[in-house]
Amino acid sequence: MTGMEYGVVCKNKPGRSVSGDTFFFHQDQNSTLVALIDGLGAGPEAHTAAVRARDCIASNPDAPLTELLKQCHDALRGTRGAVMMLMRIDRDQGRVSFAGVGNIGVRVFSDTPIKPLSRNGIVGYRLPNVREFSYPYTPGDVFILHSDGISSHFTVDERWVRDPRADLQEIAQEIADKFAKEDDVTILVVR
Repeated sequence: MTGMEYGVVCKNKPGRSVSGDTFFFHQDQNSTLVALIDGLGAGPEAHTAAVRARDCIASNPDAPLTELLKQCHDALRGTRGAVMMLMRIDRDQGRVSFAGVGNIGVRVFSDTPIKPLSRNGIVGYRLPNVREFSYPYTPGDVFILHSDGISSHFTVDERWVRDPRADLQEIAQEIADKFAKEDDVTILVVR
């Protein structure tokens, strides 16, 4: 089965040398794991928290999503903490699962209604009781994950996003160009 592809824009808050946002993308033969992480605040301390979470996920990408959030929570103690969303697409099983803490936005273009929920809290400081939510996955579904540096009211032409020939990097760049705030910005488009 064919793997997933993605386009991403990740940039620093104006005037900062590093971004407090980061992402992770890993796939094997049957599944794809995606994470979008936003360290609290901006600058080096936010960057440290986000990178520590990303490294934690990278060290154990096959763990269940809720377990990964707990591992990240332990790894981020003593940092500013972070908010994050994890998404795993199991292509063989036709399932997509989400687990998140905080205000990472997710917009899904699918024939199946998919509305992932994220719990209020901070990974590394106040981890809520996290749950994993699963939905049917169909090849061609498009997932847009974004940090709070992108307006949650962004618009994009669904026909363009769902066109299998559309360039995901162009989609991510257009959304970032039109809807970025004066903050760290990350937008990740996965198909």
